[in-house]
Amino acid sequence: MNKFLSLVLAASICAPVFAQKMGMSNNDAPMVKQTIEAGGAKMSLNYTSITWASGKTMEAAMDKDKGAAARKRINATAKDEPLATFSTSVDVQIGTLKLAAGDYKVGFTINDNLEWEINFTGKDTQTLKLPLMANKEMTHKRLLCSLFAGDDHGAGVYVAFGDKNCVLNITPAGKGEPAGKGDAKKG
Repeated sequence: MNKFLSLVLAASICAPVFAQKMGMSNNDAPMVKQTIEAGGAKMSLNYTSITWASGKTMEAAMDKDKGAAARKRINATAKDEPLATFSTSVDVQIGTLKLAAGDYKVGFTINDNLEWEINFTGKDTQTLKLPLMANKEMTHKRLLCSLFAGDDHGAGVYVAFGDKNCVLNITPAGKGEPAGKGDAKKG
């Protein structure tokens, strides 16, 4: 009986630590899986629809003077525990990024200018500034990434959280104009 009580006590002590690591507001965050197939090409975007602590974490991170620690945590988590995966069977262009066919881990970071970025990590990491716009009429309490069929063999991703959103166009590499907007960098 004492061994059983010791195990129960140990489990109850460890549970809050695990919850803090994962973020209690995201313990049961939904997993979203999306795939588009067209013209012999296949793209998939799978992600965890997190809340960023109902906006409190985001608010703290966006404070230029006091938010450095929150931004550091968000950026480290994006690297260590990416929120999403993106797979493509063909080379594509997203904004100024050229991604070879393959599998990528996807994370969101905040740069020193308080701009949100999306990072695609394969052999190396490529980063694109998200062209976010404010939309006070529609807010999203959870991260929303909606993969959709685009024009002429392309696709797109609608990204939204809080009152910010943007669309990233995805085009087969070498076809049409560069998709999306923003500056890319390799890391």
